[in-house]
Amino acid sequence: MKPAVIGLIWALAFVLMDALQYVYFGGLFQNLSSFLFGFLVFSASSILFVGWTWFKAPEQLRAAWNNPRTLIAVNLYAALGISCFMVSVQLIEPAVAYTVGAGVMPLTAWVIHKLGMPEGEAIRNRFEGLGNIMIFVGIVFLTFITIAGLSGFVRGDLWVAITGTSLAIADGIFFTIILIYSQRLDRVGVGPAAVFGVRMPLYIMISAGAVVIGVEETTRELDWWSLLTITALGLAVTVPPLYALQKAVAYVSTMTISVLTALGPFIVFVLQMIEGRVDYSPVTLTGLFIYFSGAILATTGAVKGSVRQPERSNS
Repeated sequence: MKPAVIGLIWALAFVLMDALQYVYFGGLFQNLSSFLFGFLVFSASSILFVGWTWFKAPEQLRAAWNNPRTLIAVNLYAALGISCFMVSVQLIEPAVAYTVGAGVMPLTAWVIHKLGMPEGEAIRNRFEGLGNIMIFVGIVFLTFITIAGLSGFVRGDLWVAITGTSLAIADGIFFTIILIYSQRLDRVGVGPAAVFGVRMPLYIMISAGAVVIGVEETTRELDWWSLLTITALGLAVTVPPLYALQKAVAYVSTMTISVLTALGPFIVFVLQMIEGRVDYSPVTLTGLFIYFSGAILATTGAVKGSVRQPERSNS
């Protein structure tokens, strides 16, 4: 099988599993505490990744420990980002939460550039500029229809809709900042598996505290077997997408991955229709098309800008 085909398969697997994650979490958290789920799954995954790193490359953990400010920052923003994601996906339509969170990320990268941080990204050409404008319009549109009660699902009244969309926006902002601090750890020799493990302890402690004090009370009673099953299913929908993405990067271009990722909202939309918990909303679908068009334009512009950059530097 050709490498390009293998890469496409891995990229599609990533998009499908990432979309499945949103729909699965959205349904699960209707009757299960997201903090309990987060504590179980991220405790297990953190132990797995840190343990593996300690066995294979302990110097990576020492490098993380020797950069305490970056380590504390990535833990803080991971705790905020994961909490926002876990709550938003249970309050509003999963396709909306997915799209708003993803759409905010490139806009946040531009704002970070304007603030003078080296990890930010400037708008490099008209394609990228127009694409980001359309992404912004898509975010505003999806936020408006959710608050107005025109989307497929809101778990409550107006204030629940406002809270859910606000948390989805915050999720995109915080996740962008997580990537920045993760890159800083990578530059000092901390590999991807180690980064994933060492950025979770603060969230694990917060989620454990939330479970103890009963932040999200549910009527569902769980025995040990149920807890083990939930943890196993949680690992099955969180870890494989990360692995698939790493495999895809090795075979296909960023452009290919970005274009396929832009299909994610539509896959979430179809999966939530199959699940049956969320009502069909043609207005939501319109917002997804606005986002998709902007994402394709922005990706095309980003790739054009990346290709031309070396040419200018060599002249």
